[in-house]
Amino acid sequence: MDKPGTSTDEIDLGQMFSRIGDFFIKIGFGILQFIATLRLVPIRNKVLFIVITIASVVVGYSYAKYLKKKFYESTMILSSDYFNKRLVDNSIDKLNLLAGESTKTGLAKILGISDTLASNIIGFGARPFVAENDVIELEVLKEQLKNAQASSKNEKVIEQVVKRIEIENRHAYEITVRTLSPTVIENLQTALVNYFRNNTYIKRRIEVNKSNLIERKVKLLHDLQKLDSLKSIIYTNYKSMASQTKQGSNNVILSDKAVTDPVQIYYQDTQIYSEFQKANVDIYLQKDFEVIDGFTEFSEPTSASTKQIVYISFLVGIALSYLIVALISFNKYLATIS
Repeated sequence: MDKPGTSTDEIDLGQMFSRIGDFFIKIGFGILQFIATLRLVPIRNKVLFIVITIASVVVGYSYAKYLKKKFYESTMILSSDYFNKRLVDNSIDKLNLLAGESTKTGLAKILGISDTLASNIIGFGARPFVAENDVIELEVLKEQLKNAQASSKNEKVIEQVVKRIEIENRHAYEITVRTLSPTVIENLQTALVNYFRNNTYIKRRIEVNKSNLIERKVKLLHDLQKLDSLKSIIYTNYKSMASQTKQGSNNVILSDKAVTDPVQIYYQDTQIYSEFQKANVDIYLQKDFEVIDGFTEFSEPTSASTKQIVYISFLVGIALSYLIVALISFNKYLATIS
């Protein structure tokens, strides 16, 4: 019979917490035992650990000093309205296949560089300057906003939100080059830019865009000249009106308010001039294909240094020693049960 003031549920709950506490204590004790074992293994197998670790360090140092080639790496950011991941990846894959050949004649030919310069190239890489996940999330959000736009009264507000979430450099890619010599990196920038620019798909669109911009500029200039003539006529007309004492029977231009509104004409002239300036900027900057940031020549190699390789070899030697000791112990255990 239970004592007054206690219940079976309370006793069971206390036992449960006690067992949970014992479980965590055992885990902690097991971890301490494991650490203690790891500490004792090198002490009990000194010779094995010393020999294997020294051998690993010697192998690592020899590889770093005599076999491993140092390489240098640099990146540039190239942007084009006509870039897509498949096109860029395909172009880089072609370059890497040519760079992997025993002779670099094909690479030199496709990039328009000398064989000597091509022989220093190890490989290329490319990745979107904006993460692919960001682009996907952007497209999903835009579609959601467009779907909501049909039933929303605030269409202008939604359009502004869409413009704000547009990623500025979504068509930009980080192009990487890896070479055996740092001095050749700077010379490769022009070659790589021309390689992408001369792609048939991109080249045609650049030419069409430039032609359209030039035609637009010419038309805007023609419209500005006409507006300047019209402004001159209106100014002369209003000046003549101001000098007359009688209100003008000869003021033909006032018969149509839409045509003669001077404020509207001057405003239109300002708008066209802004478009004319924008066309000039677009022609000069060539924003549909441009280098945002070029290659930089670094004196320090990107490849791991001798110290780093020796340190990694030391850690590998210790790990290998533990593995050998574990295999030996396991083999002894199998011998006892066979």
